[in-house]
Order: sequence, then structure tokens, then C-alpha cells
Amino acid sequence: MNYGIWADIFVNHEYFGGNCGCFSFLPDPPTTVTMRREGIQMRETAGGFRLIAQESAFSEKTSLLFWGYSLYHELWNVTDFGDIQADTFPLAKVKGETVKWESVSKDAIPEAMQLPKPMFGIELENTPGKPGINATLSLKTRKMKWCYYISGISEDDSVEIVKIKASNESSPFDFSKRHLGDSIFISKQEIPLRYNTPPLFQLREKKSSKPIIKCLPNMDARSVSAVEHNGKREFVAESFVNT
Repeated sequence: MNYGIWADIFVNHEYFGGNCGCFSFLPDPPTTVTMRREGIQMRETAGGFRLIAQESAFSEKTSLLFWGYSLYHELWNVTDFGDIQADTFPLAKVKGETVKWESVSKDAIPEAMQLPKPMFGIELENTPGKPGINATLSLKTRKMKWCYYISGISEDDSVEIVKIKASNESSPFDFSKRHLGDSIFISKQEIPLRYNTPPLFQLREKKSSKPIIKCLPNMDARSVSAVEHNGKREFVAESFVNT
């Protein structure tokens, strides 16, 4: 009896710069029943999962639903699902090589699948008589302002935060205020978060190329917090630095 790949699903995350093994995938109860009946076997791969089935399974239209769970809890803080509303749930509808994201009610998640809470759903639909599904889900990183709390600076106006590779560029950070002995600097623009990238910024004296701290730490998925800025509540990525 011949077998073939019914579906090959890959998940990329911009935060990790490509394929990642940070998700596990579980079929919902009706999908589990269908897979057993049709003899479809599931194998998790380094960047997603693969479904293997008998050739007979390719001749009928079949829809399967899986839930993706993050093994890295902080990914919740840095994943951007685009136009998906906060009170709904992201669902990737996959057919062939096409991926379309939709919003579904959170009530659509079966009670048996809610602990731990999944990050997104994947609905797979094959086309009878055609090759299996082969698709990549590309998750985007949420952009946000970066906030440095720097201790040990006596004069706030004497220092600035600049890009490491642009020594003559004006400061991309605004001095916000002093609080509990810390000087607070918040970036003027939102900056993507990336895992394990080279340092981007340094602390230096104004009107000088002399750095006080050559490489400030980059923000990561664990550093997201809510702060009051310009009279409103914003989510920022923050880091505490002692000079």
C-alpha cells in the first residue's frame, strides 16, 4: 500500500529570523477521529509538522483543524497577527500553498484544547486529485518602542543613546524623565524585536565620540511592559542598565 505526504506545514517566526521549533501542534477531537479513520499519521518536524496518508486519502476532500501552542511563553508578547482583533482568535486557512488568516471567535476553541491556551489555529483543506498541501506560515514580530532605564548618570543632558554604526547621527531616543535615580530614554520610533541579534545602540557623551557604554543590551521577548508616556499607556520593551 502506497503512502504520500498529505500535508507539509512549516512555521517561521520573524523574531527568530526564520524556522523555529517553538511550537507544538495538536489536532482537535473531530480531526483526530478523521485521521484515525483515514489512516493519516502526524509527524512533528523541526519547523512544523507533516501528515502522511494512504493514496486513497488524496482522492476525497478533507478538512483538518490543528491548534498551535507556543513552547516559549514570551512569544505572546512579540507576535503580530496583523488585523486580527484582540477579542478574537487567529486562524490560518491553508489550501495547497495558499495561507489566509482569518478571525474566529474564542468560543470556537474546544474546551479540551484550552489548557494551555493555543496561540493560533491551522485549518487544512486538500484538493482531491492534486498533490498534498505544502505551505509556510510566516509569523511577524510586533514592533514597539524601546525604553532604557539608566542609573548612575549625574547630568541628564550630557549623554545620549545613538546607533552603534552611525556615530554622527542624532539621538534616536528621547530623554523622558528621571525616576527613582534612573534616567529614562524612550525611542522615537518603534523598533522590531529580534532574538540574539548584534547590539544596536550605545550610550555616549553628547557632541563626542566617546562611549560610556559601548553596547547597550538589546530588548527581547521577556522585556515587554506597560508604561505611561506622553499622557497615555503604551507597551514598550524595557531594559535596566547601571553605568
